[in-house]
Amino acid sequence: MSSKKDETSSVQSTEKQPIHDGIPSPDASDVEFATFGTSVQFSKEEEAALVRKLDWRIMPLVTILYLSNFIDRTNVGNAKVGGLEKDLGLVGYQYNIGLSVFFIFYALSEIPSNLILKHVGANIWIPTIVIFFGIVTLITAWVKNFHGFMAIRVFLGIAEGGMMPGIAYFLSTYYKRHELVLRVGIFVSASSMSGAFGGLLASGLLKIHQLDHLPHGKWRNIFLVEGAITIALGIVAFFLLPGKPEETKFLNDRERVIATERLRVETAGLTKTEKTDFKLVLRAFASVNNWLCGLGFLLCNIPTQGISLFMPTLLKGMGYGTIESQLRSVPPYVVACSWSIFVAYGSYRTQRRGMWVLLTSIFGITGASILVGSANKRADYAGLFLLAMGVFPLGPLFLSWANNNAAPHTTRAVSSAMVVSIGTMGPIVSSWAYLPTDGPRYITGNSILIGAIGGLFISSVILILYNTWENKARAAGRRDWRLDADDETVANLGHLHPRFRLTI
Repeated sequence: MSSKKDETSSVQSTEKQPIHDGIPSPDASDVEFATFGTSVQFSKEEEAALVRKLDWRIMPLVTILYLSNFIDRTNVGNAKVGGLEKDLGLVGYQYNIGLSVFFIFYALSEIPSNLILKHVGANIWIPTIVIFFGIVTLITAWVKNFHGFMAIRVFLGIAEGGMMPGIAYFLSTYYKRHELVLRVGIFVSASSMSGAFGGLLASGLLKIHQLDHLPHGKWRNIFLVEGAITIALGIVAFFLLPGKPEETKFLNDRERVIATERLRVETAGLTKTEKTDFKLVLRAFASVNNWLCGLGFLLCNIPTQGISLFMPTLLKGMGYGTIESQLRSVPPYVVACSWSIFVAYGSYRTQRRGMWVLLTSIFGITGASILVGSANKRADYAGLFLLAMGVFPLGPLFLSWANNNAAPHTTRAVSSAMVVSIGTMGPIVSSWAYLPTDGPRYITGNSILIGAIGGLFISSVILILYNTWENKARAAGRRDWRLDADDETVANLGHLHPRFRLTI
């Protein structure tokens, strides 16, 4: 057992090194940390074993939950091709209005949801909202008119708003900054896989007879079955989703200490007893990284949500039938999912975000340009592949980028929700990008996608340049004046700490 003095010097010797892209500078295979008044030593092998255990327990569960979330959000596009508009008597732009109102309430619920999550715990809050939006999806099967459609989209937006920022924040309480992008990329890849699963499931549910006790319309099968599955998943999540790392039962005592301390030291000495301080909430709104990542997320959400909601419509405009449109939507999503995971892994290995945003956005611009410039059915279908590959990896990159550059925990929780809230304005635009009067080629809508992807390309270049400049300023000591404060203030500097290096 080391003395108190030895414990303090051990932490300080590590924390005086720059924290660069989430990796403390020391290269020793054994690192000693002070925790809860004792000195604990663990090896890289122990830490790697812990991360593997976290991956097997956490990642499959949150990916499946987010898959259900995205299917329940976008299955309205499958239902539209299956006759939803006709059966509900929707005319003009009423369908687009229903899509828009969902995203308005989705955005409004995100920050409050994450603050509740931080207070009650992810293991309670995330399963609760999964059950909530599962119930709303199931009830959609009984909607009969435009007013009912509007009401159900409002409640679905409120229910689903906290899901993506909630999972992103939850993962940040278990994984280091450089580990986070791959994990966020994996769970968000479910958004592209939802198109594949949703398309296959919808085609099957539209082929069978209408289920009993439902108003007219086979599309109602989609909401009834998918809503029931989501509710079941939410109930299971109550028993499987772990709580805070320092309290969770699926880790033993030593693993809990390692899980907690490896993140504390990474963030330049964040105190264990950090409270939800309103100053830390405001810090998220003062972050240049959050605003630029939020803008990038907004712009990438225009094409991402656009093709998620309208891909069956685009395919039908190319001349494919109702069922074939559902089935042909599957391959682009599968390819996009595979590419998204590859990009997330590449970003994880290189510990860079911006360069991967710039690379993958080129695919999106190319794909959307083909859809605008070509009237060839096969070329347009190939364009959908490139477009999906170019936009689905972007959301995880921007969300991880913001999370990587936000600390302590309260600031990170608000940052996650803030970026997603800003990003949710994008789907409101995409809800109006593809209007009935623009069919069947939807040149205006696809041109909007080109402009959005070009805009996020520029915003990413600006953020790369800003973070590079700020890191140089910190390395030169031009931010050391922040250390001239009391111990509590310095301990809660988080991403403002002079030794904290911003991810580029």
